Amino acid sequence: MNRILALLAATLLSGAANVEAQRGAGATKRVIQPPDYKPTPSPLSPAILVGNTLYMSGATGGDPVTGQLVSGGFEPEMRQIMTNLQTVLKAAEMDLTNVVAVTAYLADIADYNRFNTIYREYFTVAPLPTRSTVAVSALARSARIELTMTAVRTGR
Repeated sequence: MNRILALLAATLLSGAANVEAQRGAGATKRVIQPPDYKPTPSPLSPAILVGNTLYMSGATGGDPVTGQLVSGGFEPEMRQIMTNLQTVLKAAEMDLTNVVAVTAYLADIADYNRFNTIYREYFTVAPLPTRSTVAVSALARSARIELTMTAVRTGR
């Protein structure tokens, strides 16, 4: 009986030590920074990869070389954002099919239908990402739209 209790106690202690070791190790954070990519002067990382999940910063339509917001309004900004975010996804060895969540911030809710039309050009594979769309009173650099995304690397 004492031997069984001793084995049980050793097993429990071993399990607790294993849990503590896993907790201490944790998932590592890795900055995803494509070469020569700086579409904003803001102090941020374009994305952080934790395990298989990529957390992407909010993106406005900045030129990745000059950092200046592209001219022309909503549509050119939206297309530049999508190009920029695809560059970040590629640097993390992912693409738009890995995106699981999108949050869109529109400076004018009147752009909602145009947003959906352009969005459908990029997200064509089911299941589509979850999405929230919010109208805001203003965006940084007087942008018309800002997007943020979360992507997950899966065993496709």
